[in-house]
Amino acid sequence: MSFVNSIGNASPTPPVFPPHACVPIPQALARRMAEVQHVQRARADSALADPILDSSFCLARTRAIRAEILNNTYETPERIDTTVERLLDVIG
Repeated sequence: MSFVNSIGNASPTPPVFPPHACVPIPQALARRMAEVQHVQRARADSALADPILDSSFCLARTRAIRAEILNNTYETPERIDTTVERLLDVIG
């Protein structure tokens, strides 16, 4: 592989390695990555198994909100005022 000097730089540009040229991951890091992935999978599975998320009330409420958004009736002055009040409470 030939090197091409950068403009205004006396040192050659380092070669770009192909994506398959990987540096081995230390075992401790690999174990930690596996633990994180396991926790993420467990969280996703527990969220899917949550009866509240699967309830007909949740589904009906979601559909109602989507319908209000499509009809441009979701953003009301009362909802905006409530949101602003909550935001101001958080900001302090």
